[in-house]
Amino acid sequence: MVITRMDLFEAIASRRSIARLGEPAPDDEQLRRILAAAACAPDHGELRPFRFTVLRGPGLVAFGNVLEDAYLARCADRGVEPMAAKADKERTKLGRAPLVVVLSAVRSMSATVPWEEQVAACAAAAQNALLAATALGFGSMWRTGEVCYDGRVKTALGLRQEDAMVGFLYFGTPLPDGRVRRPRVTDLDGLVQEWIPDH
Repeated sequence: MVITRMDLFEAIASRRSIARLGEPAPDDEQLRRILAAAACAPDHGELRPFRFTVLRGPGLVAFGNVLEDAYLARCADRGVEPMAAKADKERTKLGRAPLVVVLSAVRSMSATVPWEEQVAACAAAAQNALLAATALGFGSMWRTGEVCYDGRVKTALGLRQEDAMVGFLYFGTPLPDGRVRRPRVTDLDGLVQEWIPDH
């Protein structure tokens, strides 16, 4: 695969959420560049709340079992019968890409930087990672959902309950599915206003 550099604005405009990705995934050096870009996100107080957990190969399969077990436990907590199809989906959904990075925010008890700003820094890191992957020629997807708020999954990642899972970042090569992805809407109609004082 030939990787070419992409202009920043081109990367921003061409980034898309791609549901299913195949090989090749970013190699170790490319992944390092993607995560280094992520860690360059605006970070009030330079607390570096970012934590990246890399899942690939056997790790993807094993962590799928963690997600399935967490789903079954949530069902038991609620007194509802688990659905076999849902359990299977939880176990296999990480297989939608050859490389997945779990991005988490590790909370610092700062007197000056609210927790919300620490999580926001990690959201900015996620966007940086997606743009870096796009610039390197890879597809990506940022997935969240109920699993990100499950304490059992946090524990499996070595997180504390006060930490936050910001999302699962999927990376790989877009599969040829025949679909033409629509251009992103880039006009600013209805999005911009200028505040003018009354006096």
